[in-house]
Amino acid sequence: MEIPGYYEDPSTFRVGTQPDRAYYIPFTDAAKALGARREQSDEFISLDGDWRFRYFEDVESVDGGFISPDFDCRGFGTLPVPSVWQMHGFDRHQYTNINYPIPFDPPYVPAKVPCGAYIRDFDSEKSGDTREFLNFEGVDSCIYVYINGRFVGYSQVSHSTCEFDITDYLVPGQNRLAALVLKWCDGTYLEDQDKLRMSGIFRDVYILKRPREHVRDYFIKTLLADDFKSARLGIHIKFAGEAYGAECTLFAPDGGIIASVRTDGGDAEIPVDAPKLWNAEDPKLYTLIISSCGETIAEKVGFRRIEIKRSTVLLNGVNVKLRGVNRHDSDPVNGFAVTRDQMLLDLRLMKEHNINAIRTSHYPSAPEFVKMCDEYGFYLVDEADIESHGAFSLYGGGESTMALLACDERFGPAVLDRVRRCVERDKNRPSVIFWSLGNEAGYGDNFVKAARWVRQFDDTRLVHYESAVHPLPGHTPDESVLDVNSRMYPS
Repeated sequence: MEIPGYYEDPSTFRVGTQPDRAYYIPFTDAAKALGARREQSDEFISLDGDWRFRYFEDVESVDGGFISPDFDCRGFGTLPVPSVWQMHGFDRHQYTNINYPIPFDPPYVPAKVPCGAYIRDFDSEKSGDTREFLNFEGVDSCIYVYINGRFVGYSQVSHSTCEFDITDYLVPGQNRLAALVLKWCDGTYLEDQDKLRMSGIFRDVYILKRPREHVRDYFIKTLLADDFKSARLGIHIKFAGEAYGAECTLFAPDGGIIASVRTDGGDAEIPVDAPKLWNAEDPKLYTLIISSCGETIAEKVGFRRIEIKRSTVLLNGVNVKLRGVNRHDSDPVNGFAVTRDQMLLDLRLMKEHNINAIRTSHYPSAPEFVKMCDEYGFYLVDEADIESHGAFSLYGGGESTMALLACDERFGPAVLDRVRRCVERDKNRPSVIFWSLGNEAGYGDNFVKAARWVRQFDDTRLVHYESAVHPLPGHTPDESVLDVNSRMYPS
């Protein structure tokens, strides 16, 4: 099968995807939005379940006809989605710590790239009044997407959501979604995390049916007075299509209405007296309802302020100690296709052992996990999907070569994209107190530029990067853009 060569082009990490946005699920029923699970939304169509699947040793062996709605699937087996194919008898498990799983020749990967071909049929009530958005919450390592035989788009960054507007590709009745997932791509050089390497569509897949005009994105900031006795809730909204405006209503933790404001543009503000503050011991959450164009979005809000004074991290003016762990998505049966119940088990075990902080090592956790940390009370160091540890072992260079890709201009846009995807998705989560640029990738201009973007975009959190201590010899990248520098395995 011939596919566009995006998987070996570090300047092309997304094709046909929607702009990054905060994670949320819209509802048409305002009452459901306040307490229902996302799958109860009339606008949410889950595509999880058994998909047609076939594993191939290399891309050239793939029958390109599989993307056609008329393709005979009898040569395909089935594979549950979400899952990783290594846990179902395809390919083999691979563990590597420092070394790359492939020879170091960026941006190229071996000529024979193992891959998986996926097929899922679904029905659509195609209507001129709605748009349909296809969401993948996690695919390792990259994905080519087709609807009814037509190419829709491409995306990499394994642990970040990609969203496609598939409206114009659909027909009334049955439609065919086909996807080709590659085991390796140029993004593999930025995803050398110390873990078992697995492949496939490992997080949820779903379609959102939405009005043509709708709230596309929003950024909520909790602005606390110096004495913490009053606060302002700042709301910045972006619209898809015409800006119809929105009604914003804030509910207190006990369910009482604080205030309701109307915005005809994109900005609104709600004053709050005597705010109940969010922290890990007492995670008080308000509820913000955003109503527009027949949709309702319910967002949990935590009033808290994170800052540094005299080299001390303060939360709501109090010296806070992080008793934390690094957490991977990991299960002995499912690999890193973890379920909600498994996430809850992790959080319960942590609470039972007085753990109050989590570093999402070394990639963003599933968006539902981050919301659970808001609810149950955990401080998150939210880490971008970046690690290039394999450069450490090149030519016997060790720490002197770790920053090769951090200084490689070809990978600058990809580094920034990975950091932005993490920040944009989780920007409304009160549990996130640090943004982390990645792990064990050395320090260079690519990360300096990413840190500058984060600081310009979000002035309410701190910027962390552990690998700032590993620049290339003779290079002195700007460290003033970082707030927190942690050390692994201090003596």
